[in-house]
Amino acid sequence: MNARRLFLAAGFWLAGAASAWGPHGHQVVAEVAARELNPAARAEVERLLGDRAGNAMREASTWADEIRGEERWRHTGSWHYLNFRRGDCSYSAKQNCRDGNCVVGAIEREARVLADRKASQAKRANALRFVIHFVGDVHQPLHAGFGHDRGGNDFQVRFGRDGGNLHGFWDQDLIRAYRGRLAVMPHADDLMAAAGPDDDWHWHGAAAADWAEASCAIVQQPDFYPPRGRIDDAYVRRYAPLVDDRLEAAGRRLAALLNQILGPSP
Repeated sequence: MNARRLFLAAGFWLAGAASAWGPHGHQVVAEVAARELNPAARAEVERLLGDRAGNAMREASTWADEIRGEERWRHTGSWHYLNFRRGDCSYSAKQNCRDGNCVVGAIEREARVLADRKASQAKRANALRFVIHFVGDVHQPLHAGFGHDRGGNDFQVRFGRDGGNLHGFWDQDLIRAYRGRLAVMPHADDLMAAAGPDDDWHWHGAAAADWAEASCAIVQQPDFYPPRGRIDDAYVRRYAPLVDDRLEAAGRRLAALLNQILGPSP
């Protein structure tokens, strides 16, 4: 885990509606990925989305959350997460992702659509939007948490005078608590400047399941659920570097996925 500088915000607010990482986190993931694209993948992203890769991917990163309440897209709600059995982070498509309706199944399915050059441009563009978003989702630990408390949605917490649930805290409020009002681009700059040696930034058939299992393993850490639901500054200091590591990993893995399926390296 890379050491990060902590920015403790003066104010704190626990979000009501949960959507992994919130707009800021998803845009950071998209920006990191856009900077890592090879020329062929960059050109295809720009052709499909109609703008420069960085701008297009940041805008696309929140699309899956924006449309999930529409009747046409309501069936995609379960694509944003998966539930493991409590204490068991071993992924099984049969147990954890019936009919492919979970974040792992969604990444795998939409990546296949994106890679299919015979599919329509509209289908491939939407698949790209989904992939950008869901790779971010699966790196938020509680989007691959346990079903008994709906990924932390039913675990109430307090930080200072504010209250909410643990899932909402991890979605975006932990970022606010240590990064304050830092904008997307400087945040991405920090992540890339502080990056350590290359990790497993590779896309393969079981990659999405591996990412989900790694998120679940974080949830299993003994102090991940704060005692009595009280989140203090020590909790923020402990997990803030991990949040940055997850955002960076999501961005670099998203780039690896897009580089592999949209075009070979020059």
